[in-house]
Amino acid sequence: MFDITTLMNQVKKPSLYQSGASLWTHPHIAKEMLRAHLSPNTDAASYKPETMDAICDHLSSRMGLSKCSRIIDLGCGPGLYCQRLAQRGFQMTGVDQSENSIQYAKELCASLPAEFVCGSYLDKLPCSELDGAIMISQDYGVLSTDQRKAFLKNVRSALKPDGVFAFDVASLAAYQAIEKSAQPSWSAAEKGFWRAHPYLILEEAFYYPEASCTCYLYAVLDEELTVYRIWQTYFTPESIAKELEDNGFTLLEASANLSGDDWTQESLTIGVICKKAE
Repeated sequence: MFDITTLMNQVKKPSLYQSGASLWTHPHIAKEMLRAHLSPNTDAASYKPETMDAICDHLSSRMGLSKCSRIIDLGCGPGLYCQRLAQRGFQMTGVDQSENSIQYAKELCASLPAEFVCGSYLDKLPCSELDGAIMISQDYGVLSTDQRKAFLKNVRSALKPDGVFAFDVASLAAYQAIEKSAQPSWSAAEKGFWRAHPYLILEEAFYYPEASCTCYLYAVLDEELTVYRIWQTYFTPESIAKELEDNGFTLLEASANLSGDDWTQESLTIGVICKKAE
């Protein structure tokens, strides 16, 4: 059980990049996350099928890789991008923390040149001498500054000298839109995304303009109090180019998304293609 003092302390504004409970290790949430990934009607986890197809078409041409090139998908979820890229002739490896998603991916891609590993992309990656790496659905921005530095070091170590890395991030325009609209809220449910039994949830977004960052805090109350903190860092083409340069990569392309649409100041995401620097 918990008391009101504990609750008040847990839902106050966190320090920058303060961690919370893990979404990926909770059995019920993991099932709900897989359901969200597979829904064709929302971009909440994976993008919609038509967007995924456009992304894979664009990356297949713009990453400059030949058929049979080896690519790793970091945070692969249920293998939807691995499936599409393997069907286009690439040799795929997927890494994800969710055992549910990895099992689904293995079954989905059983007849394709794809393998899957359950683990964290912040640890040493399971393969090396890769031609390319991808990270899709703005996962890069959920990492802290130190985590992003360690992550880029991991990716750089796994790539060949001319290896290419493609990913997307939320833009500063997205931060400004969210800052104007988000409000604290609460709700109760008999069952839902967070639990398979009755629960109450408190939600609030916190803003860190000095770091171009937000924290989405979700406090779930059932028999106990569990607090999830989901971070997102927002970038401009200039700031992501600088971060990549500082960590051994050269920016090749910054577009409005990984489908390759032209960037504008109103674009809510940035599609990034970069190359391992010499």
